[in-house]
Amino acid sequence: MTVVEEKFSKKFDEAATQPKHRGAYDKDDAGDKGMALVEAKFKDTKAYWLVDRIEDRVYSAKFFAYGGKVSVAIGETLCSMVKGLTVDEACSLKGEDVEALLRDEPEVPAVPESKKKAFANVEELLKIVQQEYPAAKAVAEASASISKDDVKTSSFAELSMAEQAWLGLSKEDQITQINMVLDEKVRPALMADGGNVQVLDVVEGEKVMIKYQGACGNCGSSLGATLSFMEQALRKDIYNELIVVPNM
Repeated sequence: MTVVEEKFSKKFDEAATQPKHRGAYDKDDAGDKGMALVEAKFKDTKAYWLVDRIEDRVYSAKFFAYGGKVSVAIGETLCSMVKGLTVDEACSLKGEDVEALLRDEPEVPAVPESKKKAFANVEELLKIVQQEYPAAKAVAEASASISKDDVKTSSFAELSMAEQAWLGLSKEDQITQINMVLDEKVRPALMADGGNVQVLDVVEGEKVMIKYQGACGNCGSSLGATLSFMEQALRKDIYNELIVVPNM
């Protein structure tokens, strides 16, 4: 019996194995930017969108997927596609649009025929996003009206300009800014427990390569709570898409 090899595109493999948008946003993330948080789940995928409630435009998106590499690739690609679109524009996307973007060549499918049915989940997920957005927007507006003195509403344009400014910095300046945040919010706690963290590199302005030092190298939380706290601090104070990667 001959086993037919299932072929996937290179773009698919990259999205499935190196996702940049896997994760979640919470109410604090939305509140810090004065944005609406939309959460939607369909089958094995959950989406988290931060939306500028003034322009109804998607500032950033993240996802969790539990159905294997096809679900991860779809979630990753959809997150990259919706950024900068209005909610209506984003929710008009089709599964075939996601699959087409994952192709290496326009005429060659990104996935085997047996996997194509998974892309139908895209439209169902986006239907739920569109249903949930009005309530999420209302919550954000109510929160902003109650906490006018505490919440600074940032527009999509303002945040996008801040992102471009960060990406325009030299690697040395990026590392300097990262170290400043770590010095203020992360290192004191690590050093109190006999540890520290060193910034090794910043790749493409998004991936922060670090090395734990001292007691942190043997601490179980270095890959859990500590890593998550560090990542959230850097995302909040520097750039929303930063990913922290420990050098093991």
